[in-house]
Amino acid sequence: MFNLKSAFALAIISALSLNASANVLVDEIVIDTSDLQASITADLTAAMNKMHQEVLQEATLLIAADDVASNQQVVKPNSL
Repeated sequence: MFNLKSAFALAIISALSLNASANVLVDEIVIDTSDLQASITADLTAAMNKMHQEVLQEATLLIAADDVASNQQVVKPNSL
């Protein structure tokens, strides 16, 4: 028959084995993020440079379009 002492011993052994299993899993997981950080930084820098160039190009086109529009304005003389 399964008595209280056996149940208590089984619970302790189970808890210890789960703890040992958890420690083994934690010890095996190693994440090296230095390469990941360098990669993300490089990608972010490239994306920021691209966005900066696009904004500069758009601003240049807007300024050029504004210059063309202002040069094409026709001034009508006031006819009396």
